Amino acid sequence: MKNTLALATLVLTLFTSLAPAGTIKIPADKPAATVTIPDDWEPEEDEGGVLAESPDNVATLFLEIVADEKEMEAAIEGSLEWLVKDHEVKVDAATKEEKDFEDAGRKWSRISWSAESKEWGPAVVGFLFSEVGDGKVLTITYWISKKDSEKSLETLGKIFSSVKNAK
Repeated sequence: MKNTLALATLVLTLFTSLAPAGTIKIPADKPAATVTIPDDWEPEEDEGGVLAESPDNVATLFLEIVADEKEMEAAIEGSLEWLVKDHEVKVDAATKEEKDFEDAGRKWSRISWSAESKEWGPAVVGFLFSEVGDGKVLTITYWISKKDSEKSLETLGKIFSSVKNAK
């Protein structure tokens, strides 16, 4: 699984984004969920999911649908392995945090860690999960730089609040 991930703290807020946005279907061929992503984040299909990055490269998201817990675990392992091996990111296992919460009426689970890379510096890397029906789960892999992350928080909150089941 190829995930390009960028950096930061993830705070979900319900503010409006100033940039125009489009509704994206995930996956495009048989949508299980839709999400609204600003056009300037240049969302694009990538290996069955959607990749989007903030214009300032502070935050990167990869959204995909997984069918079960086994696929979810494989997505987490694959993403972390890709970061560590291919991009020399150091993930601090001792900082692992897990949290369940609700946003805009949707239940979410989050797993995150502090991370560091030579290129991007300190960051937060993590995963958000929300059921979207028929036993499927929307998985959002994120990488957000701690530096300048506040610039993307409003937009990130709007993106996550926009998630809807496709059916």
